[in-house]
Amino acid sequence: MTGAAGLIGRHLRFSLNDQYRFWCIDSRPVNDMYMGDIADILDIGSLTTLTDVWDRRPEITANLHAVIHLAAYYDFLNLPNPAYQRVNQGLERLLMLISKDAPGECVVVSAGSMTVLAPVLPGQRQNEQSPRAGLWEFPRSKLQAERLLDQTSIRQPVVQLILACVYSDWCEFVPLFNWIEICGTPGPEKHFYPGAPTRGLTYCHIEDVVRAFVLAIEKFGLGGELILLAEADLLQKRAKKSVEVAMEGGVREKFLIGQPQSMSYREIHARACTAFQGKAIPLIQLPTEIATIGAWIMDLFGRIIKKPAFIKPWMIKFAGQHFSFDLTWSRTRLGWIPKKSIQQDFNGLMLRAIRERDHWVKINALRPR
Repeated sequence: MTGAAGLIGRHLRFSLNDQYRFWCIDSRPVNDMYMGDIADILDIGSLTTLTDVWDRRPEITANLHAVIHLAAYYDFLNLPNPAYQRVNQGLERLLMLISKDAPGECVVVSAGSMTVLAPVLPGQRQNEQSPRAGLWEFPRSKLQAERLLDQTSIRQPVVQLILACVYSDWCEFVPLFNWIEICGTPGPEKHFYPGAPTRGLTYCHIEDVVRAFVLAIEKFGLGGELILLAEADLLQKRAKKSVEVAMEGGVREKFLIGQPQSMSYREIHARACTAFQGKAIPLIQLPTEIATIGAWIMDLFGRIIKKPAFIKPWMIKFAGQHFSFDLTWSRTRLGWIPKKSIQQDFNGLMLRAIRERDHWVKINALRPR
């Protein structure tokens, strides 16, 4: 598992520690290890180091049941950063190593991102074949990773899970945390929003995310009920020389993992303000130009007082994006639907934000920014 120390990695290892032993790879220490697990601290973008570590563990690489790729780089500066390219170079090298040494039935399960999808209008839904649009640095990087996985010629099955905004019982999704926090401040920011407030994002609780990974491993790994069907379908397409089969690789699958319904920016605002202050507060949509100027001023002021503002000027034009999933393929093919919803969980988030304030702030402060 790459990125084993992250939010998804921690929860997935906890869920599966009684069934599997994990070889954990991360650039940070993996502190919560389970019996039989091992860890290597390395930057996946260091190709020589990755190859050396891989070659030193032939007893593992020759017996892998699955490779779970969670490693990613992101920040909210939206500036070119070599780390984005390094992670994808590491993925490319990892695929080469898997092809060379891993068993043919070793399933590769990768975490994709909703941000690679082109936004839609309210009433429309995205599916696995929806248009892609890497509109800023992070989704551009994830789109490159998706294409690497699409085009790889390895014989092992590859499953991509395109994840909505992942949250936990403590939030741990940085944009949502900051929007909630703005609603609890005495300042004027909470009265304004730079995009259409009736639009919103779709979310997925970490427990539902873990369940999607488990299903992918079980159903597309060795002995899985879907891998034989997928392989038979692939053979038929190759026999027909179908244009859907561009490379002589193994099984390729993609699934959207998230709630079908979005939660609007206005609903988050109303419910957070009510929890913090006992009443909803009107939310006014600002023109983009005015909001951008305001963001520049707040960003400059934050630098002066050495308390950087989360909202950056570049974010303003993306404030009205809308995402909503068609889960037909995930439901019928993978057998996955979300069991939790952000709408139902939101009151619990706000109780923790208010009653367990110190821990709420501390755990969200640990998330990369």
